[in-house]
Amino acid sequence: MLTPRDERILEDLVRYFILSRPQIQRLHFPEDANGRSSRRRLQMLVDLQLINRQHLLYAQPAGGSPASVYFPSRKGCELLFEKSRDERYLLTPTNAPIPHHINHWIAISETHIALNVALNSEPGVSVDDWINEWDICNKDERIPEKRYRLYTLLKDQPKLICAPDAGFLLSMDGHKKAFYLEQDRNSSGVFQVASSKTKGYAVMAELNLHRRHFPQATVNSFTVIMVAPTPKRRDALRHAMKEMPAANLWRFVAASDLTPAAFLYSPIFHPCEGDPVSLIKRRPTDAS
Repeated sequence: MLTPRDERILEDLVRYFILSRPQIQRLHFPEDANGRSSRRRLQMLVDLQLINRQHLLYAQPAGGSPASVYFPSRKGCELLFEKSRDERYLLTPTNAPIPHHINHWIAISETHIALNVALNSEPGVSVDDWINEWDICNKDERIPEKRYRLYTLLKDQPKLICAPDAGFLLSMDGHKKAFYLEQDRNSSGVFQVASSKTKGYAVMAELNLHRRHFPQATVNSFTVIMVAPTPKRRDALRHAMKEMPAANLWRFVAASDLTPAAFLYSPIFHPCEGDPVSLIKRRPTDAS
């Protein structure tokens, strides 16, 4: 028999797309110190075909034994649809992740989790929409050929695209601003990253195309958050991008600084030049 916790696991796989067993354990089995209960329950959900699993394709970047990753299944999404009647569950991607991209997606999920934990203690701040790379942006569109993703073809000749890792709409005090996420894994040179990433975002900003993904946005501009694996890599990326088009769009942060406690109000996001800033400004207190 499924429990409410089982259903929350299914919902989180829809929300994050890919989660490792340690991430699921942290989110839903915090009392399970050795992981035995979480592994047993996840095995049951796999046996029922309510979630999918990739075997031994993910290893912690810092070392350790390989672990499995989990992602949504068609049957699990249909169960969530039956309970909620929300047809958007039926548009959830359920294809197996590309093996050599798994570390990348796990890192994106970790950033997403940190943001959600940060928001739990800030009732006046919310993410109105989070779109992963393979999600359909306009899920309410009934005609399949009119649906689209974050990937945007900007020019045919020469070909120019913008393909964020994720995007989200942050809402506070009636203002809604779009953010795009680039999760760096130190797999390419910093100048190659700068050359391949910045031009597309510059055109997106020029044409206000963030409103295609987030029509509810009230702020005319958007920000691109680049999460780097280390402070050294963060600063190298800043240096590489400072002369590139629309460099003012970018904010750089080291993954080690991106904790839930620091995510919203701490000055951990570095522009290409100048002092670091916070993601949002803290509200003035009643006394001020």
